[in-house]
Amino acid sequence: MNFNFTEKQQRVADQAKMIAQTLNLDDLTQRDLAGTFSKPLFRQLINQGIGNWLLPISMKGDNLNALELTAGIESLAEHCEDSGLIFALSAHLCACVHPIRAFASDQQQAQWLPKITSEAWLGTHAITEPQAGSDIYAMTTRAERTTQGFVLNGHKEYITNAPAADFVVVHLRTEDRDNYFDYSTFILDAHECGVSISKTPHNKSGLRTTAMGDIYFDNCLLPESALIGRLGAGAPIFQVSMEWERVCLFALYLGQMKRQLQKTARYISERNQFDAPLSSYQSVQHQLCDMYLNYESSRLLLYKAAWSLDKGDVSGVASSLAKITVSQSAISNGQTAVQLHGAKGVLSGDIERMLRDAMPSAIFSGTTNVLKNNISNTLIKRLKAQWI
Repeated sequence: MNFNFTEKQQRVADQAKMIAQTLNLDDLTQRDLAGTFSKPLFRQLINQGIGNWLLPISMKGDNLNALELTAGIESLAEHCEDSGLIFALSAHLCACVHPIRAFASDQQQAQWLPKITSEAWLGTHAITEPQAGSDIYAMTTRAERTTQGFVLNGHKEYITNAPAADFVVVHLRTEDRDNYFDYSTFILDAHECGVSISKTPHNKSGLRTTAMGDIYFDNCLLPESALIGRLGAGAPIFQVSMEWERVCLFALYLGQMKRQLQKTARYISERNQFDAPLSSYQSVQHQLCDMYLNYESSRLLLYKAAWSLDKGDVSGVASSLAKITVSQSAISNGQTAVQLHGAKGVLSGDIERMLRDAMPSAIFSGTTNVLKNNISNTLIKRLKAQWI
């Protein structure tokens, strides 16, 4: 078993570090307080090479797999303090670009991928509705098939990147048979007639530099060419998108935890109390050790999940275990870092921001409670079948 990065993984991580270090984040505190997403910084990330990460080899792209993308996102987040920016980018890559690469037709890829790369179009992935969050099968936003194409009506809410998006990947109900094939996936221009997106982002406690908003469809007419894959294939497309999101996107919290560890270790070594550095006290040493244990445990599970994903495992077990562990670790480490920094930990800045940015991780891409239910149900079936 080899835990070293491959040559390509290391190259992607090094590239991500170099790109992250070119970003001008002087206004980060102001943008965080104002809840402002930076489209110019997103374009800079795309134009400096990240736009090629998921592009197919046939289009001269890097065609990264899950392990390689995980390495890249972890490195970006380690060297960039704007976690909201990296979150917006990761959601764009995992939930918008990857489904196009994996499921769209050659014609759709030729239509959309050049805009996404050369013009740095930002994507948004629309699933959640007022009554369909964890219960995704309660979805009511519809696409009715007509002689002219599909007519969309309904409302999606809490959608990452929506207020700043250039295109939308959306999952819609197309049948009422009460089964897995009632849903389909579409791609459309965010400025399509009949599409209305909230201009003012939601005011969130964490990940404030990622824009979140609502999308409304009012008799939006789409051609047949807007359908990704076959009619009724939306559920498996959604499932794969969530797998990539729960694995690769959560690498940003690995990078954040590593940056947090470095800052915390430096601070407790430099901060003296009672004529000794904080790092000399056993209780503080144990807290730093717990932070490192959380980081290493999370990293092992996440990279194993990425490896499983590249092997074709979309059962949801490996990704869910990793997501639960990473989110719990990120929140716990955020709280500990604030505690160890004392008053400085609650002042506006990277330390308190990392805690706020970690808090939503237990909610989006599947809540911790729902994922535990799913894991338990699968585990019982596997034990009965003696698969474990």
